[in-house]
Amino acid sequence: MANTIDLEVERELIESGTPAATAASSVQPPAPADASDSQIERMLSDAITHIDGLMLVSVTDADREVLFREALSMFHEPLFEETLVNNCYDAFDDTKKLHIGSSKVMTLIYGAMQVVQFRVGPFYGTVVCDAVSNMGLVHNLVGRVRSCLEIISEMSKTSK
Repeated sequence: MANTIDLEVERELIESGTPAATAASSVQPPAPADASDSQIERMLSDAITHIDGLMLVSVTDADREVLFREALSMFHEPLFEETLVNNCYDAFDDTKKLHIGSSKVMTLIYGAMQVVQFRVGPFYGTVVCDAVSNMGLVHNLVGRVRSCLEIISEMSKTSK
């Protein structure tokens, strides 16, 4: 099922070209009626439902505007979430400044939570799960989200 959704998302992103590319290039979220948008949201919603312990998946742009967000209803920690997103930007900037290569995915342990943060072009993502979550499934989800964001990022580059 997940692979089918991924293929549908990829196909729709490639075929839709103009709306997604325009939205990505102007660094604003795609219109809610965009079919690819609903496919990505459905993929994230399915992940929240099917991956035990997954609490939050958030994707933001370079201006820290939320593009996609799915969370359990019990995960209502706006200040904590804002801190995580800010730390994600800072961590990727710091690794760049240290000249240790360009990180694409970082996995962190924070108290009783596991946090995976990633970057694709101008997009940043944060995934929060509990300490006993299956990180193989979480990293698989991160890979699928990154694939979708790579397509959007490439489309925004070609439209400029």
